[in-house]
Amino acid sequence: MDSIGKIAVIIPQISSNTETGFLDAIHTKASKYGYDTIIISGVINYVDQHLDLSYSKGQINIYDLILHGDFDGFIFEANSFCSSRLRNNITELLRRRDIPCVAVNYEQPYFPVVSADEEIQLYLSAMHLIKQHGCRKLYCIGGNKDDIPSEKRISGFRKAMAESALPYDEKDIFYGNYWRQVPHQIALDIAEGRLEKPDGIVCGSDIMAVELVRTLNENGVRVPEDVKVTGCDGNVISQNERVTVTTVAGQERRNGTLAINKLLELMGNTVTAEDIPPELVIGESCGCGDNGGLRRSRCLSDIHEYSGTVFSILEQRKTNSHGEMIRRMSECKNIYDVIGTFIGCCYMISTGIKAELCLCDDWYRDLDDPSVYRRGGLPDNMILAIETCYEGGEKMVNFKTKDIFPSLSKPHSPRLTMITSLHYKGQIFGYVGFTYKKAIHIILDEFYTNWCDAAASGLNTVQNKMYKDYVNNRIESLSEFAPVLGIYNKRGLINKLMNMIAENSSTHLSLTLISYIKEERVHYSVPPINSIVNAIRISDDKAVLASIGDGIIAFAASDEDNSSTENMLTENIAEWVKNSYKGSVEIKQERIAAVSCSVSQADIFSIESLISSAEDKLKGKIISLSSGIFSYKDRFSSLRDDIFRHPEKEWNIEVLTRSMGLSKSHFHRIYKELFDSSCKDDIINSRLNKAKWLLENTSLTAAQISEECGYSNYSHFIRQFTSRTGLSPSAYRKTNGQKSK
Repeated sequence: MDSIGKIAVIIPQISSNTETGFLDAIHTKASKYGYDTIIISGVINYVDQHLDLSYSKGQINIYDLILHGDFDGFIFEANSFCSSRLRNNITELLRRRDIPCVAVNYEQPYFPVVSADEEIQLYLSAMHLIKQHGCRKLYCIGGNKDDIPSEKRISGFRKAMAESALPYDEKDIFYGNYWRQVPHQIALDIAEGRLEKPDGIVCGSDIMAVELVRTLNENGVRVPEDVKVTGCDGNVISQNERVTVTTVAGQERRNGTLAINKLLELMGNTVTAEDIPPELVIGESCGCGDNGGLRRSRCLSDIHEYSGTVFSILEQRKTNSHGEMIRRMSECKNIYDVIGTFIGCCYMISTGIKAELCLCDDWYRDLDDPSVYRRGGLPDNMILAIETCYEGGEKMVNFKTKDIFPSLSKPHSPRLTMITSLHYKGQIFGYVGFTYKKAIHIILDEFYTNWCDAAASGLNTVQNKMYKDYVNNRIESLSEFAPVLGIYNKRGLINKLMNMIAENSSTHLSLTLISYIKEERVHYSVPPINSIVNAIRISDDKAVLASIGDGIIAFAASDEDNSSTENMLTENIAEWVKNSYKGSVEIKQERIAAVSCSVSQADIFSIESLISSAEDKLKGKIISLSSGIFSYKDRFSSLRDDIFRHPEKEWNIEVLTRSMGLSKSHFHRIYKELFDSSCKDDIINSRLNKAKWLLENTSLTAAQISEECGYSNYSHFIRQFTSRTGLSPSAYRKTNGQKSK
């Protein structure tokens, strides 16, 4: 089913299985109705006093997408936001959109509210301690005082005590604010005798329960032997402790289901409501473990799956470092370097299947006044810097911010995409999107934020360099020469080529743009581009050289002087450098990126556009080379050698691409970049070369030679040989002579 629309989920953070359970319930149902699930998150759940910090402003700027995005509906996980100011601001943004919206656990006059039954949770856990373990004296540690969901949970405890005819005092009920300090103190008070030891304690969250169990055990009060403890929420932490915690799980999944059902109804869909009751997940903290009472459940399986995902990601991160990404980004010279590094580092977010880097159309500072830059909000127009996934993607595409991503405007099956802000020291660059197969794969932690910050630092590095180049270019514009290299600048090159053509209208020139892709952690005694310039000067005194931009030079010569292919030219340049520096400086041919074009009289007034077009192609080639082609060189070279050694094999492109784990388009692109020839052409040439040798040196018939060269169809061999050589096999043998009988 193709997607028919987009549902946005507004959530402050995604850092535990309860949040991924909430999102999974929404995406599972939304996708069945044909809707994408677009998650908008500030990543960090700020409190009010932190909202005005520069970094905080940058993170929460992503919520401005609420105003711009072409969404069909919103789900606002309002109660999860720690900051009431931010919650109110988002509420106002949603109100201004006048689009169907559902709020979760947050009463306000603008949108319908959904909330799964809170009372049943502590009711279930309290009844379990009373009925299964015979507890009579119970304490309850709730959440925030006067908070409606918190008070409802506590009422479930009161209901269980009342139904069981057990007395309790209001002093037995504590407010722990869903955090560690209060449970920690209660445990100390019990251990040190300041508070009567109960039979059991019912906690309103797993975080409080875990802290309570830890502190009791550390201070000589055994759980569950002396005091039994239960938690609430089904947080992954409950099942990853020395003493696992009995908890009530599934609440956030229930909230997600209620929210998506309500929103779909508001959007005009007929929805069948599901009854998803909460589950009591049995751990060791209540004593059931000692009686063999541990049992599997869907919620427990979800917790284990989430734990496995987290540990798998942590295992992969052992070989990754966002510090490496920061280093690489700090060396970026232009936006294409940033794109290449972005592509090369996407593997660090290992569970994402697609990454999209979107920049504001005014992402860089005003070059005439660097103090002018975007400090907040999003523009109406964006730039897709790169879309990268298993099958490749687009880059440098302008689009309307309302489209969110260009890929969402194309036919696609419903997808799950998370969007976060991209910013640096108060400047808004845009946003990053990652698409996932499952909600459980989404983890917004410190590693993720550092990864995004590294990408933003790369953009900052580039804009600083843009400003520096802008100032230098203003100075250089008064001259036709690039002072550092002592050759023409772009302006000087254009004038030189125009004069050459004007002096001789029959002049045909070959113009080649050249750059060198430096190796990481390699120290160059002479900058590679400088050594290339010097070597060309020495080897070809007629060549016209110019500096086009940072790390890019132009090499112009007559077509007669420079009739070689780009690969032959790069091979020559590598040899020229080696000879010019007598081996003391060496550059690698495969790291020289070159793009050539012809210039004739017809181009005399469009030379600048020709140069710009070639420059764009060269930058694209640099990205391709930088994003992994080098890593395939040995495998592709071995393959090509095998093709020419054994042309008789049944070479199949589809089989080759599968064996290398590449798409066909990616395979063909790498092969062409490495060898300046297609794999298909090499297979044909290898077979025809062998056929020529056999015709010249053996008495085999043409039919026998056809089989020896790997042709399964004799007629196809005759047609291909004749088409490529201009002679039939028999005519070729007569012309070239048979050398052995």
